[in-house]
Amino acid sequence: GIIASKIAAHAADIAKGIPGAKDWDYKMSEARRELDWDKQFDIAIDSDKAKRYRAESKPEKEDTCTMCGKMCAVRNINKILRGEDVDIMD
Repeated sequence: GIIASKIAAHAADIAKGIPGAKDWDYKMSEARRELDWDKQFDIAIDSDKAKRYRAESKPEKEDTCTMCGKMCAVRNINKILRGEDVDIMD
């Protein structure tokens, strides 16, 4: 309930055009793009829960998300943009 109300309040702040309300979303999107887990945890609405979920389901590779593993679209596009080969079998 508490997290849901925080999310709803944040969405309402964005809808009302509250100055700075979009900054949180932008910072989180940057942290996600960089796969910067510590930054994501710091920014998260419930950082303790986010840390716990990450710890409970560690991915094979540290530079991937827990859901996609080697097929992580963010990881793979970052590699492509750096000019690296992407091998989802690796």
